[in-house]
Amino acid sequence: MTDLARQVTDNETAASLKEQASKLVEELPKTARDKVDTILRQAEQSARPLKDVWQSGALWRGGAVSITPTRLINATGCLLNPRGSGVGLPSESVAAAIPHLSGDAARVENVDTRLCEAIAAAVARRCNDGNSETRELDAIVTNSLDASLGLIATLGKRGGSISVPRCCAQPMSVSAAGEPTSGPGQLLVERLRTHGCSRVREFGLADGSDLSSERHFQTRSPIGSGRPRHASHDGRIADPLPRRRSNYLVRLASSQTTPQIPADSRDDWVDIVVVPYGGVFELAGPIEIQSIVGHLQAGADVVVLAGGVLAGIPEIGLIVGDTETIQKLRETPAADLAAAPTALTSLVASSVTLQSSGNSPLQQLLDVSEDNLQDRATRLSTQLAGFDAVPATRVTSDSAAFGFPEKNATDNVITSRQVVVTLDASKPADRVARQLAEATTGVLCRVNGNEIIIDLRWVSPEQQAQIGEILGTTLS
Repeated sequence: MTDLARQVTDNETAASLKEQASKLVEELPKTARDKVDTILRQAEQSARPLKDVWQSGALWRGGAVSITPTRLINATGCLLNPRGSGVGLPSESVAAAIPHLSGDAARVENVDTRLCEAIAAAVARRCNDGNSETRELDAIVTNSLDASLGLIATLGKRGGSISVPRCCAQPMSVSAAGEPTSGPGQLLVERLRTHGCSRVREFGLADGSDLSSERHFQTRSPIGSGRPRHASHDGRIADPLPRRRSNYLVRLASSQTTPQIPADSRDDWVDIVVVPYGGVFELAGPIEIQSIVGHLQAGADVVVLAGGVLAGIPEIGLIVGDTETIQKLRETPAADLAAAPTALTSLVASSVTLQSSGNSPLQQLLDVSEDNLQDRATRLSTQLAGFDAVPATRVTSDSAAFGFPEKNATDNVITSRQVVVTLDASKPADRVARQLAEATTGVLCRVNGNEIIIDLRWVSPEQQAQIGEILGTTLS
């Protein structure tokens, strides 16, 4: 506009153009700022429904939610606490699921199959690491552990047979108090039969002392499953056709005695391991957990895993194993009903990929040193001692626990630090603990007399920064 003003012969017109140009230049920064503010407001408005659900429990239409979801800080010292672990999923994994939940993702053909292939590839890389033989695997993500067992139960139909060792008659669930539940339907064989497969055979003694006997695995294969030999045109006997295994050994990973399928029966049997509490990969730490990779490397053909904090995935089901058995499961009519939604499958695929590269929220907590915990506990103790209702605080060094129901207490612990907060007589500890648990961001802690105990092993630094504010609000 300045150049145009120079070319104008009329002085008044040139002056007017210059004045307008100057005003426009002055307004450019303000316009840019307004544009940025508009973009930020739009982004905030798009994220507000999720924020409102977490913080206020109100839906976008204004109605109150009967069961309000709350964020959780688990300061009890027990990882598998019935109220929740407090250990979240990687933000990258949650972000992978959002487009499928919001409808922004394109409908790609066979996207679930591709995601499951990515899961199987990540597990196979770990299983094949350092091994001379390359093993091909496949995977299925299901709605739950029961949905996984329902698929496994279909293998006992159409001529197949399922055998469960009696030593696996152990509870697969825990009560609200964290103890094994032994009620109806909690045993592996009962769950398999519940899902419509009555042809489930139990074998062996309850203590598992006879599981090495070959007689347990001399089951006759169904008609047509053998290896027919065909004569070639020159009269020679051709190689037999590949045998489709139809006998399935289904066992619990927590069983103290592991059945060993004899070498000469391996061509007829498929070894399936069910892991109610475990992970996809091993965790580096003071305690060994059951894992998909560990059992596959030990010789299992298929591993059925229940999701959860140890697995780094939501509480759904995951089946990983040899391609032949997984393909059989895909071909069953129940496969579509048991399969998890695409959003959850993408979340699992992202989380498994991140874990294979060493990015695991739980592993990060396990890697925290005692010195780090001591320093954090000292700082938190000093912070909490500043409240009027807190006469004293101190730091202790008791052990934290994983909370496995099948492990001994001495094999179930890890070093930790606790901040013990002594409360004023006007603030009963049990009432304060309930208020902390019911806060917008709930804090779970232990109570001892008129003291609350905050264990920091399963608390991240980001969560610890919120404890002082939440406790201050509760005590005010």
